[in-house]
Amino acid sequence: MFNFTTAKKFMSLRSTALAIGLSTSLMSGCSYLEPYKAPITQGNVMTQESVDLLQEGLSKSQVVELFGPPLGEHPFNPNHWEYTYYSSLDNERTQVYSRHLILKFDDDQYLESWQETPQNVKLNEDKSFLGLGWF
Repeated sequence: MFNFTTAKKFMSLRSTALAIGLSTSLMSGCSYLEPYKAPITQGNVMTQESVDLLQEGLSKSQVVELFGPPLGEHPFNPNHWEYTYYSSLDNERTQVYSRHLILKFDDDQYLESWQETPQNVKLNEDKSFLGLGWF
C-alpha cells in the first residue's frame, strides 16, 4: 500500500540531499578554478628580427613598414620616435615581453641612431575572489 507520509518524507530528504550536494560542489569549485584572465598586449609588436633589420639610412616610411606608426613622437622634435611593446602572454613565441625602442632621425628624415632600453614591467597578481579584493 502507498503511504503519502513516507513519500513526502522521501521527497523532502531527496531535495535536501540534492541541495547539500549542489552547494558543496559549488563551494569546492571556487577553491581550485580560476577565472580567465585575458592577456594584455599593448603597443607595436617588435620582434628581434625586425629590430635586427634596423640600419642607418632607413627612411621614416621604411621604419613605419617595419614597426607601424610610432606611439610616441616628440611634439617639438619630429625626428625623435619611440616605440613600446608589452605583452602578458606567456608562450614560446613571445620570448621578450616588453621592449622600448628610441629612434632618432637626421634633418633629411633618415634614421641616424636607435637605442633599445630595457623594460622591467611587473604586474601585481591579485589572488582574491574574482579579482575584487573581497576575500
